[in-house]
Amino acid sequence: MNWGDRLVESKAFKIIIVGALWGTIVFALLIVFMIGNFLFNIYILDYRFDDGELQPPVERISWRLEQMNSV
Repeated sequence: MNWGDRLVESKAFKIIIVGALWGTIVFALLIVFMIGNFLFNIYILDYRFDDGELQPPVERISWRLEQMNSV
């Protein structure tokens, strides 16, 4: 048995591979959650994505009222 077989068949190697797999799955789920949260804020809660930041609907309504009052 050479050193390559011993490395591949060792518990440490299997733990590293399994850890990398689960880490990748968790990272992908985190990205999906972040994208879902962003879309939820825009479509469901009626946030406005303007100039690279989310504006809550209350600020959006007050901005509309200021625009109507300035006319």
